[in-house]
Amino acid sequence: MRSLVLIAATVALSACSQGADETPAPAETTEAAAAPAATEGAAGGTSALAATDAAGTYTVTWADGTTTSTTINADGTYVDMMGDEETARGVWAVKAGKSCLTPEGGAELCWTDSAPAADGSWTATADDGTTVTVVKAEAATS
Repeated sequence: MRSLVLIAATVALSACSQGADETPAPAETTEAAAAPAATEGAAGGTSALAATDAAGTYTVTWADGTTTSTTINADGTYVDMMGDEETARGVWAVKAGKSCLTPEGGAELCWTDSAPAADGSWTATADDGTTVTVVKAEAATS
C-alpha cells in the first residue's frame, strides 16, 4: 500500500478508478502537469500537485512514522522510493481536484489534499481513510 502512496502524493488522493491496463493518453498527462495552481474538486478538495511546478521530489510521512519519497517528472510520470528501493512507477494526473497516481500494472489511486501549512506540507487522504503528510523536498545545493 505504501508504494501506492505517493501513489503519494503524493502522495495523496482517491475516488478515481481506472483499469490497470488503461493508461492515460500523453495529452491528458501533459494537460494535468500544466494545470492551474489549485483545482477545486467536486467534494471541495484541491490538489496540491495541480501547480505547473509540480515536478520534483516529495517526502511522504506515514501514520507510523515511515517515510517514502515520490518523484514527479514534468512528463507526467512518477517514481516511488523507500530508501534506495524503487517501490512503484507510473503516471500521475490531477482529476476532479485530486492527485491520482496509476502504477504500471496497477489500479489508479487518488488522494484529496488539505491546504498547505505554513511549512509547505499538506495532508493527503485516500478514500479508504489512509492519511499521509507530504512536503516537497528542497532542491539539493552543491
